Amino acid sequence: MEIKKGRGVRWIDIKRPTEKDIAWLGTEFGIHPVILEELKEPSARARAEAYKDYLFFIYYFPLYDKDDEASVRTEIDFIVTKDAVVTVHYESIHDAMDGFDITGYDASLTLMYRLIGNLVLFQERQLRHIREKVEAVGREIFKDKEREVLQQITYLKRDVSEYRIIVRSQEPILRSLLAKGRKFWGASAEVYLNDLMGDQLKVVNQIDDYREAIRDFEDTNNQLMNLKINTVMRTFTALSFLTFPFMLFAAIFSMNTRDTPLVGLPGSFWIITGAIVAGIIALATYFKRKGWF
Repeated sequence: MEIKKGRGVRWIDIKRPTEKDIAWLGTEFGIHPVILEELKEPSARARAEAYKDYLFFIYYFPLYDKDDEASVRTEIDFIVTKDAVVTVHYESIHDAMDGFDITGYDASLTLMYRLIGNLVLFQERQLRHIREKVEAVGREIFKDKEREVLQQITYLKRDVSEYRIIVRSQEPILRSLLAKGRKFWGASAEVYLNDLMGDQLKVVNQIDDYREAIRDFEDTNNQLMNLKINTVMRTFTALSFLTFPFMLFAAIFSMNTRDTPLVGLPGSFWIITGAIVAGIIALATYFKRKGWF
């Protein structure tokens, strides 16, 4: 547990709460036993609740996992009183809160606003790895690397989808917090909480833009792959048509019959072979002029 003091407000940050931490919260702030029990481990769903002396809400934000190459849902629980903000989390959020200074805050409303605002800014920074991957796909898409690009797009789509699900789930929580915050702090809270919703919407719009770009790249890559496949199939079809009649021609002359023409004449082998080769060259020239292969 880490306690930081500002001007008339405290920030209590608890990472992986122990039984001692939970008991202290119950004694210090009179937290309901059901809430205390829920704080012992991550929750199954996000929600916001208002009590007489405090607000309790569960907030999720995306955290990029380099090993899995995808964003994972990270939980942070808030207990907000008139003069204190308690954050409880189960993973390290040092990167999200790095450099945060509490000394300039004198009210729980502004402190909570800045804490959540920092998380939203962190989410925007987390979008950087998605932007870089989208730009990399755009550079590689016309370099005859369709298979590699398809693999990149597949991983990127998963990352974007998981990130989007997490960020989208923030909207109902912030809306609920807006309604309950007005009652808890008064009308002055509306401007702060509306601003948080606006910042969250910017992140949603960015991830939607990246999602559309990935779709466009995937469609383009699929068209390039189909073009290559069609070209190969057309070439093999032309080659099949090119060789089939002369295979039949050779088969006819290989028949051991009395009336087969040319058979038995001097140089008959070279005459037949030359006729086949000349025919193939003639058809190949015709197909090439037509652009069939």
